Amino acid sequence: MKKVIIYSGILFFLLLFSIGLYTTNEVKSKNLASATASTPINANETIVTDAIVKDYINHSLQNWSSSDTMHYYLNEYKKGVGHVEVWPSKNKDVSIKISKIKKKSSGEYTHSVNITFAHRIVILDGKQKLNTTDTLTYEININQFGMPESLNDSNNQIIKLVKYNHREE
Repeated sequence: MKKVIIYSGILFFLLLFSIGLYTTNEVKSKNLASATASTPINANETIVTDAIVKDYINHSLQNWSSSDTMHYYLNEYKKGVGHVEVWPSKNKDVSIKISKIKKKSSGEYTHSVNITFAHRIVILDGKQKLNTTDTLTYEININQFGMPESLNDSNNQIIKLVKYNHREE
């Protein structure tokens, strides 16, 4: 009788253990996040289509893109423009393309990022309203991006605006 109780207890714990392993593996596979929901153009270029990844990249570059946009409009419309207001684009109107750069040394830029803001509303001095599409092309050293000590370095090579393409609609 004691053997039956001991064996049934052992089998019960093995059953509980196997159920625990099965449900743990099932939960892990459902909660995995993937950044690979993008469309490859070729081996080195990718269009980011996943909404979460696109939003993350957009917000990571927001300080630079906002600053570069203000500088562009203040320089482009020099005549009497003292204030530029840029309305944020909707997530569906933002497109991002990332490509790798063949680098020569470890201190150079690793990726090129094209971020396009379609149907962007820009207001100059509170009077002139523009509906624009702006594309900003950045070169980024992804190895240093997000490292706080790199931001304090005056000659850092984290991010650089390469091209600003502006089109009014």
